[in-house]
Amino acid sequence: MPELVVHIDTARRYQRIENFGASGAWSLDPIGKEWTEANKNMLADLLFSREKGIGLSLWRFNIGAGGALTDQLWDPWRGAEVFKASEDAEYDWSKHAGQQWFLRAAKKRGVERFLACVYSPPVWMTKNGHAHCDKQSGSTNLKPGYEPHFARFLADVLEHFAKEGLPFHYISPVNEPNWDWEGGQEGCRYNNEDLKRVIHALYDEVRSRRLATEIVVPEAGELVSLLDDQFYRRWARIEDARAAHTHGNRSKGWGMYGQYIRELLGDAEMRRKVGNRLCAHSYWTDSSLHLLKDLRRTVRENMDSYAPGAQYWQTEYCVMEHRRDLGMDTALRVARVIHYDLTAANASAWHWWLAVSPYDYKDGLIYTDYRQTGQQNILPSKTLWVLGNFSRFIRPGAVRVHNEPSEVEEQLLISAYMQNRSPRLVCVVVHRGEKEVTLRLDAGQRVEEWSLFITSTEHDLARQPAVKANREVVIPPRSVVTLTSS
Repeated sequence: MPELVVHIDTARRYQRIENFGASGAWSLDPIGKEWTEANKNMLADLLFSREKGIGLSLWRFNIGAGGALTDQLWDPWRGAEVFKASEDAEYDWSKHAGQQWFLRAAKKRGVERFLACVYSPPVWMTKNGHAHCDKQSGSTNLKPGYEPHFARFLADVLEHFAKEGLPFHYISPVNEPNWDWEGGQEGCRYNNEDLKRVIHALYDEVRSRRLATEIVVPEAGELVSLLDDQFYRRWARIEDARAAHTHGNRSKGWGMYGQYIRELLGDAEMRRKVGNRLCAHSYWTDSSLHLLKDLRRTVRENMDSYAPGAQYWQTEYCVMEHRRDLGMDTALRVARVIHYDLTAANASAWHWWLAVSPYDYKDGLIYTDYRQTGQQNILPSKTLWVLGNFSRFIRPGAVRVHNEPSEVEEQLLISAYMQNRSPRLVCVVVHRGEKEVTLRLDAGQRVEEWSLFITSTEHDLARQPAVKANREVVIPPRSVVTLTSS
């Protein structure tokens, strides 16, 4: 490939970037309680430090439902504690001690935003007394009329941590409500009316206490479930005007699930209560360009049809396949998903699933074998560092700007960002090809030189010698390169 000139036009601006994040769910409670301070600090540095790690700007804290009390047959790392063990119990703020350690470690290292997420209401609020649904749960496992109780519980947690100097900027009260959640891990389904009742109750409770926490919903389990039926038919190229997306709970007779854009942005009151923002998970969307590009563009168009400028957040992702991969194969797949979430869906936030995984699955940024061996080993993956190519440099308040080209033969993916209140530019280049590529960035007169940070088989977000603005830059094969201007 001859030298490629990439033109960056800072006058053409797209979405504001709010944050890049990951979840402390499951593994960081036992790790935070049982590991040495030195090893916990090493993990925290990898996740939160902008000098030693990837500099995440948001951290997700799981408010457990008490599955550890009622569902002992589960993998013990999937059964969470709960701050309030029964309806009449006092709060026990010593619970989630491991996660609390990492929450404080994140703040100490400069993480700007915190999000509290909930997978199920506390077990004493559920119909079946468990942190998961069953066939008898109906449309939701939350007891009838318990929306105010659930809202008070969540607001109590938010208020406690605010008093501790650890305020949560966001609360996510449901997770993938379009799935049935009948066992295996904490989870609860909600049809659209159930979901709206939870949002109304939580919004009123949070505002009555003058908490600044914003509601983040619906954490949809798949992108397609966001779409109005007519947008779904257009994307799926279906001519039948009666066709609808019926994956998940929608066909099970429990009411309407999905069409979240219409349900949450198409209603002015609901749009205000959810902060003119929707979030979903990008699982199973990287097998074709129809999924990677067309689906995300359709999501954006559907959102803009109700609320131009509404924010879209991608709030959970991993590669849903068995077998760990610490190398570049999975890392490049993930980088490709991040690129299209940011450039086709105009995502304002991007979150990974498990920050630390003990599993033989492609779900971790960092892996450990601690559960099997008792050894506190720390295995950073290339996926960690590739996420860092974005998260360490594209900081909250940055704005994505236009660049041309943004992709070349599906092997070279390029996106550009301008830091808020600063002339600094950031350009991220994902190179999936097998041969090095030479390019030159044309950003006008505003750049003197570019600093380079490379993740590849040989490098972990490693700084390289700076390159003058008018000089060519060599992009190694199978790498992700971040260029920052001076």
